[in-house]
Formats: sequence, C-alpha cells, structure tokens
Amino acid sequence: MLAAVLKGPRDLELQEVTQPKPGPGEVLLEVGFTGICGTDLHEFLRPTFSNPPVVLGHETSGTIVELGAEVHSRKVGERVTVIPMDFCGQCYYCHRAMYHLCDRPGWVGFTRSGAFARYVAVPARLAIPLPENVPLEIGALTEHFTVAFHAMHRADLRIGERVLVLGAGPVGLAVLQCASASGAGSIVAVEPSPLRAQRATDLGATSVVDPAAAESLKDLTQGVGFDVVFDAAGTDGALQLGFNHLRKGGRYMSMCPWEKSPAIDMNRALLSEHDVRFVFGYDMFNDFRGVLDLVSRGVLEAGRQITSRIALKNILADGMLPLVESRDKQIKVMVDLGQ
Repeated sequence: MLAAVLKGPRDLELQEVTQPKPGPGEVLLEVGFTGICGTDLHEFLRPTFSNPPVVLGHETSGTIVELGAEVHSRKVGERVTVIPMDFCGQCYYCHRAMYHLCDRPGWVGFTRSGAFARYVAVPARLAIPLPENVPLEIGALTEHFTVAFHAMHRADLRIGERVLVLGAGPVGLAVLQCASASGAGSIVAVEPSPLRAQRATDLGATSVVDPAAAESLKDLTQGVGFDVVFDAAGTDGALQLGFNHLRKGGRYMSMCPWEKSPAIDMNRALLSEHDVRFVFGYDMFNDFRGVLDLVSRGVLEAGRQITSRIALKNILADGMLPLVESRDKQIKVMVDLGQ
C-alpha cells in the first residue's frame, strides 16, 4: 500500500509499504480521512517526537476491518476515530488516570506507523466509536477539538468571561467554538490572515483584530483586559501581546509547542497575580467522548475548518509544502485516503 513516510527533516517520501496486521489487542482500520496537523508540520521540519523512518498521520478516522487476538470491545465494521496518544498503564500518572502525562507514552504517527496510508493498526482501546450522524471526515477532526475542549477545563472558564484567542488556525478556531459553547461573554481573536480572520468571524468571534492593530484591544475591555487568554500561536510576539491584554488575576493558557523557550516577565506576572497554565493533550477518554457528543448535537461545527481535500499521492505538493510555506492561505487540509 502507498504511505507517506517521514525519513528526516523535510524528507517525506511516498513509498509502497506492507499492509499492517493487527497484533494482540489491536484493530486494523481502513482509513477514511486523516488531517494534516501542526505537529505533523513540526515533525516534517524538525523531527522531535518521531522516530524516522515512520508513517506520519494521527488525526484520523476509519472503519475496523480486522480484529487482533484478544479484542472483544470492538467489532468489524465499526466506524471509529483514534486517540493517537498511547500509554503504559503502569506509571504514577497512569495509575491516577492521567494517561496523557504517561512517563512512557507512544504516539500513532510518530513512534509507530500512522494514518497517512490506507490501512493502520492501532490499539483497540484507542479506537473510539463515532456517533451514527458523524461522518468519517468530521470524525478525523476530533483530536484537535479535544485539545480545545481540555483547555476549557484547564482554564476554569466561567459564563460571561471575556476571552482572547491568539491565532485562528485549527486549534484557535476550535478554542473559539468551545469557548462559545462554554458560555464566554465575548471572544476576540487575533489573526493576521484574512482567510482565517474571516473564518473566525463566521464561527462567532465577537471581533477579530490584526496583530498590527493590537492596541485597539484595550478599547474592547475598557482598559481592564481579558479574563482568559488562549495562546494557540506559540510565538514571542503573541506571548507579549497576550500578557499586555490579560487583566490582573487573569489566566494565560499556553496551548502549543514553542520553537524556543519564551521570556516571561515574572515580576510583572507576580504583581498582576497572573495565573499561567499549560495545556498538553487531553483527558483521553472523557474529552474525546465529550467532543463527539457536542459534534453529534451540532454544538461544534468541526467541518467548517476544512479548506482543502487532497489525495495521498499529493500530500507533499498540495499539503505539507503549502502549509509550511504559505500557511495563511489554508486552515485545515484533509487527506482523503479513499481517493
């Protein structure tokens, strides 16, 4: 079968590989759709979490076509999405059901073969059934919405609070929708891309501000600042902008990997009693099911992020490279493994 194999920095190669067989406790999926994630782009540029050569792809959905030995919880024909984070089940954190903080994690698409291929084998416990009214393409978007869903819990977002979202890419737009569903009083996005800014407006942002006009943010809170800032950009500029417009006693939520360690003015944070929190992954099983419930009821409109659908054979020319070189012209690119 054809697969997109990461071999090293900027070296993604389409190769014919052997179709996997599900091992004990695993299921084999016929992949429907897999989204290109910011982490895929990070690994494409600078492999950090992955072990090349490896088939990339972790935001995925598909249909179970084969069961490995000792699998009784799933059945052939089920449509599922996949939790890409695996866990050891034995460490301090796993014993406390904090599986996303496992000391010995595994990652579909990074440490084991992923879903930029027609078939992928995954642990059965990571295959989460899709509601009947959720198509495979939408199911493949579950994972990054789950990050945003988890961020709402980490932020202790309260009804009526003023929210600032830095970056209106896939995660930022998911945060916008989740904050709205959580009862935020106003949601302002900061985004330079016209395409992404318009999509934020379409999805209910109270207003969208270009970072070049960031001073206008003060007027939106009468100079007080925002209750919660969600940083889905991960740049020094966004960090400084976010703290400049966070009210005293407000919560700053860092949600994405940093290219380099940022500098935080700790004295300013101390005197303002800022609460800095980090969001890594999600409460794997509860958050995934929570997102799927909201999607199935139409509360979250996940599909409105999609800007392009491509075939696997075009993943480099029409997917990875455009997202790296002109990211502002796309939001979410989906790879259709059925093409």
